Amino acid sequence: MWQSIDRLKSWAGPSKKNCTLGLVLSGGGARASYQAGVLAYIAEAFAECRPSVITGVSAGSMNAAYIANHTDGFRNGVHELVNVWESLTSADVYEASSSFKVFWQMFGSRISNDTDELIPRSGLVDTEPLCKFLTKTLNAPDGKLTGISANIKSGYLKGCAFIGTNYGTGQSVAWIDGMRIRNWDRATRVSHNGQLTVNHIMASSSLPFLFPAIEVDGAFFGDGGIRLADPLSPVIHMGASKILAISTRYKRSREEADKPVVIGYPPAAQIFGLLLNAIFLDRLDQDAHILERINQLIAEIPKARRKKMRTIDLMVMRPSRDLGMLTGEYQADLEGILKLISKGLGSRDTKSPDWLSMILFEPDYAQRLMDVGYQDAVAQRSELGRFLDPAL
Repeated sequence: MWQSIDRLKSWAGPSKKNCTLGLVLSGGGARASYQAGVLAYIAEAFAECRPSVITGVSAGSMNAAYIANHTDGFRNGVHELVNVWESLTSADVYEASSSFKVFWQMFGSRISNDTDELIPRSGLVDTEPLCKFLTKTLNAPDGKLTGISANIKSGYLKGCAFIGTNYGTGQSVAWIDGMRIRNWDRATRVSHNGQLTVNHIMASSSLPFLFPAIEVDGAFFGDGGIRLADPLSPVIHMGASKILAISTRYKRSREEADKPVVIGYPPAAQIFGLLLNAIFLDRLDQDAHILERINQLIAEIPKARRKKMRTIDLMVMRPSRDLGMLTGEYQADLEGILKLISKGLGSRDTKSPDWLSMILFEPDYAQRLMDVGYQDAVAQRSELGRFLDPAL
């Protein structure tokens, strides 16, 4: 009850005349390339669009970083983001060990080191390539995202945040760089205001078990989507009065939802995919539903009694196609242990191998998803125009 009241109180901020546009970029691994396609059209069609507050979780934190760190405007930042996805390969993200090497890590080390652990603590792949790629393309030789700080200092940006999960405490942690933003301190979610770095992106996007945990300030962190129960909460705390959220989850119709994507007993790939969707994708829809209900509740209260409470406009962009189903066409691009895992989980026995879409960082797949995102935005031009108009 008290958490609900606290959340209602947090939804107080600028009036619509001084609209603060918040951009929320959800996770989804390689599916995040869809967001680049949506943003490409927005930057092209709405020259005046400029998000003041940006939050990213998991792969969405990488997208947020390229936009917020660019010091030559939103449109150029999006252009750079698209270029990144057009060139990004799995080799730029992780080094997949050979099947033999992983088996030796899992079983040989148990013999030589007298350990009972089956899965290597350092993850099944090495993500050092991603760290080097981000450091180079974000122009952060010392790891610091100085472009974000510069944009905040100039007033162009109010704040940016990446979300991670503290493996030691189980807390959802928001790392923020912003001005006049109060930290929040809850039992399960906290925030820290300071310089954002490449290491924060690495931590936010570290898929459990597959990618290694990342050390930040003496603690180890993993993917921010694991414990982020309220994906819209950070951007609201940071002062957004209007929110554009870009999800990578396809919203199926009832007829589509009733059709199974497997025949007979489900393979592990199907079950694994459902678990990943529940962790990384489903929560945004639930949080959006809660926000809409609270908006309705506030609207029923006479204006004289609302005090500082106000409604918050929300628009959620979702794929018009199932991005997981598109993954099946690119399974042959996997190598090493990931190829073995794909076969072992029975990925070819499901029409929607969703888990593969988390790790399939290949230009052809990314371009396909960016095209879908761009066309989805074109199809919703009228809705986007009404939403992004600062006068509304």
